[in-house]
Amino acid sequence: MATLTLVVFRQWLLDALFDGARCIEKRRRLRVDASQLKAMSEHELCDLGVGRSEVPGLLRMAGAAPSGRP
Repeated sequence: MATLTLVVFRQWLLDALFDGARCIEKRRRLRVDASQLKAMSEHELCDLGVGRSEVPGLLRMAGAAPSGRP
């Protein structure tokens, strides 16, 4: 019985660590994307069909989107 509890706890802990790592990676990608968009000129953003005032909202939507978890 104690072995089963240890196995369950170990799996829970590994899942929590992997979820945390995925979250950190997602936030890092969002920061990189944000810095790239902020570095773009108005003309480059317009070519993408995005206004500078829309960038914060798009980044918020990207942050709220579900990750591509298997």
